[in-house]
Amino acid sequence: MYKKQMILQRILCYAFILAATLVFVYSLGLMTDLYENRLGYYAEDYYRYQADPSTLMVPGAEIYYDMQEFNRDFTMAGLILILLGAAQFVFQNHNRRKYYIANYITVGVSTVAAVAVSGWALSNIFTYKERYVTGVDFESMKMWSEMLKFSYTESTFWFDASTVVFGILLVVTALNVVNLVWKVLLMNAEKKLVKAGKEGKTA
Repeated sequence: MYKKQMILQRILCYAFILAATLVFVYSLGLMTDLYENRLGYYAEDYYRYQADPSTLMVPGAEIYYDMQEFNRDFTMAGLILILLGAAQFVFQNHNRRKYYIANYITVGVSTVAAVAVSGWALSNIFTYKERYVTGVDFESMKMWSEMLKFSYTESTFWFDASTVVFGILLVVTALNVVNLVWKVLLMNAEKKLVKAGKEGKTA
């Protein structure tokens, strides 16, 4: 049983850091459709003239600039998750037969961080998706794209992909917690067997 648990904990340590890397890579691609649709170009005078809506070539295009701060923070959150995943290897969570305080802390902190980042990021991404779908004037954007020979798409793929990305992260995180509980149960069972063996010798 211990052997199976050790195999699982090793797999999950690698899985967590891979899931965290996926979040980071996703953060870099989140604004791909907005960039390729040239929303930055359509709204470049928006902030230059004190956020005057009349300067927008395409109404709603300012979302491209409004998302920048969130996207930077999101990318940083992805890096933090990767570091937390790496910390599990630093403290040898992947191959320790017995867990110590540092191992519990790294699992706990990475779990809280994964859940917190997922909730925060998904909330923002869904909000921006709704704003993108309902706030951007796609007819106007299509007209300008044809006139200026820019690419045009109404795809929300990069927004929608968030459910898959964070779904993977949360599943791995949940399994990591399950593995920790299993680990504790096995450690306690082993302690009882050792104690019973010692008592048997002294009897």
